[in-house]
Amino acid sequence: MTIKKIKISNFKSFKNQEVELGKFNILIGANASGKSSFIQVFRFIRDIANHGLDNAISMQGGVEFLRNVNISSSENFSLEFISDEEYKRVATRTKEMGLLGVKIYNTSYKFSLKFKKKGSGFEIIEDQLSQKFYVIKFERKKKKTEEKERIGEGEIRLSNVKGKINISLDLPEKVPLKKEDIIPSFLKEERLTPRNILLEPPFPFFLMPPLFGEIAIYDFDPKLPKKATPITGKAELEEDGSNLSIILKNIIETKNKERELSNFVRDLLPFVDDLDVEKFADKSLLFKLREIYSKKQYLPASLISDGTINITALIIAIYFERKRLTIIEEPERNIHPYLISKIVNMMKDASQKKQIIVTTHNPEVVKHASLEDILLVTRDKEGFSNICRPTEKTEIKTFLENEIGIEELYVQNLLGL
Repeated sequence: MTIKKIKISNFKSFKNQEVELGKFNILIGANASGKSSFIQVFRFIRDIANHGLDNAISMQGGVEFLRNVNISSSENFSLEFISDEEYKRVATRTKEMGLLGVKIYNTSYKFSLKFKKKGSGFEIIEDQLSQKFYVIKFERKKKKTEEKERIGEGEIRLSNVKGKINISLDLPEKVPLKKEDIIPSFLKEERLTPRNILLEPPFPFFLMPPLFGEIAIYDFDPKLPKKATPITGKAELEEDGSNLSIILKNIIETKNKERELSNFVRDLLPFVDDLDVEKFADKSLLFKLREIYSKKQYLPASLISDGTINITALIIAIYFERKRLTIIEEPERNIHPYLISKIVNMMKDASQKKQIIVTTHNPEVVKHASLEDILLVTRDKEGFSNICRPTEKTEIKTFLENEIGIEELYVQNLLGL
């Protein structure tokens, strides 16, 4: 369940960029190289899927802060991504072959905007979705619908042309499925406004992998969880970690989750004996911790180290939050270098179940990462950001063959050779 590839044109510091992503990705680069701009791509995708295109552009600061300042309106903005998330569409019973359905295994989506020369206006000039799928024969067993066999492959394509949705369908021969068996009939009648695209509600629910609306971008501030949190906060971890006390309360109320969290925390912080949450008269909550050195007393969050809070929030983000794509800005902040290798291994382990992207300036993270997981962001002479894999460069391969560590090349700012 990953975004395999993303293509960007005329977005913030990027001119034209194509990036292939893995399950675990470490984004490195000098200050102002474009790491934050790349992360903003995912924030933009998520905001469109959850709030619509107009709102997403406004949340970026408007068109003038969305497009590249050097390109401006002279070239179109475009965004394309490919996902390999698999999910099934509702099965349909046919006379000829029984219960049939489709399993999507590849989704490709692209939209392009043409900016007005003056002001903040834009025009949607391209908006299309393509999904490849297997045609599946199902059977019911013990009140469950199970996959029996694949009987071919097909593809469905949708395009938004001036507000009208056009649908075309390719199916294997002699498969008795129709468009309405795969695409809800009301969508064929849906009309889009000149400022709506297929990525925004309600279409992601019916057409897109849920991945695009389930992106979390964490940038923890350890000072915030040190304050009491109103009990009425969100039940999922805020991206700055401010409601950590609420999340901890929900976890420790379930024995299996509490045990799992304690094991993760003690693996990294063996001095921690117990984690708990205190509830005050005003119905606010405060994170507290007991150390093995003093089992009679809990330390309130205000006296807990920033590193301990960061590690706790990090563990929760990657193991307990259900977001399919998790992005973490500088996860190594306030953490002792000795623990960095464990942090990297922990994130890599978690990436088997969710896609993870992290940004870092820390050479210890680079040192303990696998070379194939590293993405380097640089700026060219014209000021455009570029992303590449350092191991693809001949010069870098030569350094590595001569046993010069990639972390040393990073510190010496030689990876951009």
